[in-house]
Amino acid sequence: MVVLLVATACSPQTVTADGNTPPSTPVAPLAVGQAMKAALLVSDFPKGWDGGVATDPRPAPGSRGQYDPPECLVFRHPTDILGEPATAVRGQYFTREPLQSVTEFVWSWPTRADSVVPDVTSGLAKCTKYTMAINHETYRWAAKRLPVRGVADGIALRFDASIDGDSSDVVLYVAYLVRGGTVLDLEASGERITDAVFTQLVSKAAARLNAAVD
Repeated sequence: MVVLLVATACSPQTVTADGNTPPSTPVAPLAVGQAMKAALLVSDFPKGWDGGVATDPRPAPGSRGQYDPPECLVFRHPTDILGEPATAVRGQYFTREPLQSVTEFVWSWPTRADSVVPDVTSGLAKCTKYTMAINHETYRWAAKRLPVRGVADGIALRFDASIDGDSSDVVLYVAYLVRGGTVLDLEASGERITDAVFTQLVSKAAARLNAAVD
């Protein structure tokens, strides 16, 4: 089950993490139907997973907090610099016991999104460890890249976090796949989400994205 978000198209100027402004190459953003086909299905998950549906005509980023080093904001949220997408689809998948959650965004712009994976790749060198302060809490993150066999034009990461003053740890998985002006952003967390589970999910998501854009 997927969440359909349709936004008004715009053509922002893209600035990469190194400060360069690449030429904007117009492309046709995915139609809504294509974007929905690119999203995972609940049947792609093991038995016991569920999904929900909601809509938002103008998807907007949530609070980002304060990053140190500051450039790690782009590393963690590389699509922010692309502006509002022309088409946006969200899938939400979860189990309650144990609590596991996967959120998938399929965004599409009228210009190529080639900066996303290079921004994340180059940012990893400076942001292997960084802090993010939000809502009076400070998170200390450690990031590492995960290999995903057979997946081109993409990157998968594991983020391990500790919270100042809290003994519990947080593990978050994130992946970005880019096809022309389309970006698939996959995020997962939960007791049974492991490196192997997440990379298998990335492979499934890449296959659905490829089938939708080809």
